[in-house]
Amino acid sequence: MTNTDNVSPELRKIEKEIDDYYKSNPLLKLPFATAAWSLLAYGEDYMLKEQLNRVVGTQDRHALGSDFITELEHPVSWLHRDCEQGGEISFAYDSDVYKASKDLFELGQKYDLIVFAYTCATDGVLELELQGSTIQPTGDFFASIEYEAYNILVDAHEPEEAQFDLNRDDFPETAIRNSIKVQGDKFRYKLNPRMVADVKKYLQPLFDGMFLLPSEWKFSCYTLGDFRKAFEAICAIAHIHWTAHGSAVIEQGVTHKGYLDNIYVLTYGELLRRVVRYSGLSDAKVKSILDDLTYGNRGIRNPSPALQPMIKLNSKHYAIVPNIWICTSAERNFTALLNRMPDNEKIYAKLVGKKENLMKERFTTGLCDKDFKFISDNITNLTDIDLAIVNHSEKACLLLELKWFIAPTTAHERINKSKEIKKGICQILKLKQAFMENYGPLLEKLSIDSNYRFEGAVVSENWIGYGNVQNPEVPVIRANHLIEKLKTTDSLRATMEWLKDREYLPKEGEHFTVHRPTTTIGNWTIKWYEIKSLTENAFFHL
Repeated sequence: MTNTDNVSPELRKIEKEIDDYYKSNPLLKLPFATAAWSLLAYGEDYMLKEQLNRVVGTQDRHALGSDFITELEHPVSWLHRDCEQGGEISFAYDSDVYKASKDLFELGQKYDLIVFAYTCATDGVLELELQGSTIQPTGDFFASIEYEAYNILVDAHEPEEAQFDLNRDDFPETAIRNSIKVQGDKFRYKLNPRMVADVKKYLQPLFDGMFLLPSEWKFSCYTLGDFRKAFEAICAIAHIHWTAHGSAVIEQGVTHKGYLDNIYVLTYGELLRRVVRYSGLSDAKVKSILDDLTYGNRGIRNPSPALQPMIKLNSKHYAIVPNIWICTSAERNFTALLNRMPDNEKIYAKLVGKKENLMKERFTTGLCDKDFKFISDNITNLTDIDLAIVNHSEKACLLLELKWFIAPTTAHERINKSKEIKKGICQILKLKQAFMENYGPLLEKLSIDSNYRFEGAVVSENWIGYGNVQNPEVPVIRANHLIEKLKTTDSLRATMEWLKDREYLPKEGEHFTVHRPTTTIGNWTIKWYEIKSLTENAFFHL
C-alpha cells in the first residue's frame, strides 16, 4: 500500500531549507557551555523586558511563561545537538554574542510555528498551500476554530493555579532586596534557609494548584511527593534569583541589566547540597530527581527544557534558568517525562486509571447536594460506563466518557490526544445506539427506561481536541467547566440541552478574534493564525 504525503514535494523541499536555517547562527560555532549560557541569559533579558514594558496580569503571565519555555525548546536543542559539548562559561558581555543569542531565540519563536503547521498538515488536520513565497494553511480547520479557541482560552491550569496572585504583599521581597550587593555589571545576594522557607510558604497556594495527583504515588526511586519537595526548593531559588535580578536592574542600576547574573549558575555539589537542605530529602533521592531533570539525561530523545529544566552547561556547572522554573506546569511536565523513561513509563501507566477515579470523585463530591444518582459500571457485551449522571425526577441520563491524559503542548501530542478524544466519542455513540435499541442490560444498570432523555459527552481534564474529530451528537467539554455548570442549575435536562447546542464554546467576535499574522524565515513566509481573547471569563456561558 502506498502512503500518500499530505504535503507537496515542493513544500517538503522548503521545509528542509527552513529546518537548516539555524546552522548559520554564530552560536553554533561556540562550545555548548558558552553558547547555552549566552542564549539563556538573553532569554531572561527578554522576559524582564516583556514584564517591565507591559502590564502583565495573572493569565498573561501564564501565557507569556508558557510561550517562553516553548520558544526555548528548539534553540536549546540546536545548541545541544550541534555544539561541541563542554567548554567554558564566559561570564562576560559580548555584543556580537548577545546579538547571535537574540537572533537564535527569535528564530526559535518563528520556527515553532513552522513545525506546528507542517506537523498538522502531515496528519491532515489542515492543508498547506504555497502562494509565491508564502505558505498558507487552509481547509476545514478554520471552519471550526471555536474548538481551538476553547483549548487556548480556557486556561489549561487548575483554577487555583490560574488565579494565584504573584503580587501579594506577603512575598518576602524586602529581605531579598536588602541582601543584594551590586558591583558594576554584577549583583549578589545571600541565599539562606529562612529566605527559601518564606518563599516556599508564599508560593504554597501555587504549588497546591499545580500538584493535583496523590503525593504517595511511587515511581522507581522516589514518590510524587518527593519530587514536589525538590521542585519547591528549586522553584523558590528561581523566584529569589528573579526577584533579586529585577531589584538590581530597577532600583540599583546594575550595568547591562544584570546580564552576567541573569541565570543562577552553580556546581553540582552546591546544587545537591542546597536542594537537600531546602527540601529535607535524602542525598540519594535528590540525586535521582536531579538526574531525571537534567537536560538530555536518561536517554531522552528530543529533550525539552519544559520536561528537563536543569541545564548542565559543562562537567562542573549547572544552570537554573529562573523563568523556566517559575513558569513551568511542573506536575504536567513531570508526568510527561515519566512516560519517556522506560523504568517509570509502565509504573505511570498503571496509575492512569486512578486519575479518572479522581475525576469521578470531583463530580460526585462537588455535586453531592444535587438530586443526582451517579453510576459507574461494566455493561455485558458493551463498553464500560465511566460515569452516568441520572436524575429520575426529570427522567434524564447523561453519560460521561472521562479522559485525563497529560495536557498536550506540541502538535504531535495534540494530534494524538485528538485521536483519544475521537475514541471517547465513539464509545458514547456506541452507548447511545444501545439505548436506541432498548438494550436491556444498559437500561437495567442505569435503572431507566426508553422514555428517559438520554445523552452523552466526552469529559476531558485539560483539552477537548481539534475541530476535525468532533461529532454533532457528542459534545466534548472540560471537567471543571461541566461541574461548574451543573452546580449552577438543578436541571439536568437544561444542562444536556446546553451541551447539545454547544453553548459552552466561545463565540468568535464575542469571546475571541482570529488574526492571521505572518512570520518569515529566510526566503519563506508563513501566514499562521492567532487567537486573541475578548473576555476575562474562565468559562463561557455558565
